[in-house]
Amino acid sequence: MQFRPIPEYIDQFRSTTQSLVKSVPFIREHKVWKGLLQYGWVMRGLLIVGGILGFKFFTVVMGWMGRANVDDPLEAISSMGVLAMDVMHEGYDLLFSSSSKYIILILLEIVIFHFARRTVEILSGQPSQSSFKDFVTAQIRMIKIAFLSWILENIATNMIAFAFGLFDPIGVLEPTLIFAVQCFFLGFAILDNYHEQFEMSIKESLQYSKGYIGVALAAGIFLYLAMLIPGIGSVAGTLIAAVGVSIVMFKLSDLHLLEKDLEMKLDDYV
Repeated sequence: MQFRPIPEYIDQFRSTTQSLVKSVPFIREHKVWKGLLQYGWVMRGLLIVGGILGFKFFTVVMGWMGRANVDDPLEAISSMGVLAMDVMHEGYDLLFSSSSKYIILILLEIVIFHFARRTVEILSGQPSQSSFKDFVTAQIRMIKIAFLSWILENIATNMIAFAFGLFDPIGVLEPTLIFAVQCFFLGFAILDNYHEQFEMSIKESLQYSKGYIGVALAAGIFLYLAMLIPGIGSVAGTLIAAVGVSIVMFKLSDLHLLEKDLEMKLDDYV
């Protein structure tokens, strides 16, 4: 699929934002989580994610308590602002100065896959069959997607940094572009779960995503901000993003209209 005109991407961004807002009532109304708890490793994965984030933020809070002067109420209140800044700073370093955000997606993949599959099932009105093998395949695929996204993100950000190093007067745009690149690849990791429902290969998924940059960007920005919320932010944000992306892609793309028994090649669409 070729790149689309910029106004189309803007419209995709708007539509995705609306779908993300609708995701929470959609999840509640249709009980998208049903059938999830039968996979015991899901809870273990969630506990690991919570443990990683919880321990990191716990060290920040303990450090603040060691420095806070509880005998002086005014100083204690003032230091609460310092704590908030420290938490945000540590959250940023944890998630976006390393590959940690992709590790979190890997640990949550079974949940992401389940929510994306159930959303498509509900929207299409056609039950889908899933097996243990499907979830194992999805997990392996997310590991590949996370590694690919991490590599491409680093290549793109280094190229941007190099390019703006040559054109210093417009260097103020560098952080914005780097942020956009990070968000795109983070959103692509979620978007791929929708593509996977229609048996796309990873290469085809990446190609097809060129036509839905607005979707990936909106989902990535939302997930980026959600992951900065200590504790529940990473888990809740990821699930909302998975449902929101599935809703908007079901509306914008025609993948669900392609019957598997028709002799059509996906290359005609990507």
